[in-house]
Amino acid sequence: MLKRILEVTLVMLVAVWIFDSYKSHEPGSKYFQPITVVTSTPTVAETEKPATTTTVAPSTGSGQAKKVVVKAKAIVVAKTFDVIPVIPTPAPPEPAPDFEKINNFTRGATMNILCIAKGSELSPISGTGIIISPDGLILTNAHVAQYLLLRNLYQKDFIQCAIRTGSPAYPRYHVELVYISPAWIEANKTELKEQNPQGTGENDFAFLHITDSIDGTPLPVFPYIPIDTREVINVGEPVVLVSYPAGFLGGLSILQGLSVTSAVTTVQDVFTFKADTIDVIDVGGTVVSQKGASGGAVVDRHGSLIGIISTSSSGKTTSSRELNAITLSYISRMLQNETGFTLPNFLSLNISNFANSFQNTTAVNLTKILTDELSKQ
Repeated sequence: MLKRILEVTLVMLVAVWIFDSYKSHEPGSKYFQPITVVTSTPTVAETEKPATTTTVAPSTGSGQAKKVVVKAKAIVVAKTFDVIPVIPTPAPPEPAPDFEKINNFTRGATMNILCIAKGSELSPISGTGIIISPDGLILTNAHVAQYLLLRNLYQKDFIQCAIRTGSPAYPRYHVELVYISPAWIEANKTELKEQNPQGTGENDFAFLHITDSIDGTPLPVFPYIPIDTREVINVGEPVVLVSYPAGFLGGLSILQGLSVTSAVTTVQDVFTFKADTIDVIDVGGTVVSQKGASGGAVVDRHGSLIGIISTSSSGKTTSSRELNAITLSYISRMLQNETGFTLPNFLSLNISNFANSFQNTTAVNLTKILTDELSKQ
């Protein structure tokens, strides 16, 4: 009986010991210290992940917890950024134009065109032309260049035209006619017979080419004004005018004492012939506003040619006259209508070949138009 009681007691003690051993390893007991594993916070370039806490039991053999790496599930989080307004940096103001430099350079590319006929049937004409290429291509008005169509009117070299430079103007070069607007000749064929012809400037453009020096010296590389065929020209825009005006000079003074003249002014107004384009600009009344200024340069603040003087209103003083110029954008458009070439394209051609072709075809017909008109009583 006693033996049976001892066996029962031993079984109960073993059971209690096992139960106590199990309880000692539960969380919260004095034998257990939780281990916290926190995932790292992502950088801006990483996908954000929530921090997690994991409790891990230590190994039963060592009594110390092992380091455990727990990977948290990635969660895509929409990022927000502070909006910083961008304030545009204003463009620096354009530097003030150096009008003295522009004036001096333009004067070097401005030529006087003087045409004199034998006898007294045709009056001499003095006009202005601007060199627009280093090989001596000159842009001028058709009402000046038309005299070259009549060079051999009644005899060889009946009319002689020379290019003069400097102040006073001195004969330097011979020229040939490269192109003159047929539309202008047709519309103004009676002008040569008029004492004070009046024009609008429409189609009033022509090109000449320097062929050789009068004294036989080799031709230089000519100073020239770069062209600008921009369509927008603003009222109030400053410009430099350069020409050889001869309105207050007599015949002898034109031959011996004609000087280049320039003025700084602004665009007073803009006009069009037919469409919503700027074809003519009014550059006001200055010392340049005289006969002979036709073909003179209108140069902008960047030193580019934007127009050539074409007409002037009447007035007792230069300041009371309105001087008008046709724009290079207009010339380019009309040149393309007549030849298929814009002005920039025209400058890239072989000018001598083009001139030869023009003189042997179109110029023959234009000469006949003028001579027929002159022969009428």
